[in-house]
Amino acid sequence: MKAKCLIGSAFLTVLATLFLFQSRTIVRAASVTLSWSFDYSVDPGCTATPAKNCINGFEYGTTSDGGVTLIKIGTAPNPNPVPTTLTNGINAGFKQGPPYGSVVYYVRTSGVDGSGNPVFSSAAVAQPAQINPGQPQNVTVSSVK
Repeated sequence: MKAKCLIGSAFLTVLATLFLFQSRTIVRAASVTLSWSFDYSVDPGCTATPAKNCINGFEYGTTSDGGVTLIKIGTAPNPNPVPTTLTNGINAGFKQGPPYGSVVYYVRTSGVDGSGNPVFSSAAVAQPAQINPGQPQNVTVSSVK
């Protein structure tokens, strides 16, 4: 009887160890990638220094009211080299924790005016995305009696 318990315990330990190695691929929070298009033939990207009357990148974040109140998460530069045509597939990836539930993301264009002052477009708003907490990690069996 004790031999069966020891074998069962050893088997659970092996399973827990295998799970531990596999669990390293679990994401701790939501991984979000925002993608968008931008027409650089109308609004040129910044290439000269000092930059004037050009687009220097994009700002992205969350909004709870359709793009009126913006909570910045980060920025994304222009693609390199800076395009001169309509460009699809510009993106930014990041980890997202709280707030959980339905989250609305925005992206807006960041540029500089003729005096070198920062200017922004209005926010383009994505459809809501469901954000949930990350999974527990490194779950093991600590005792079997």
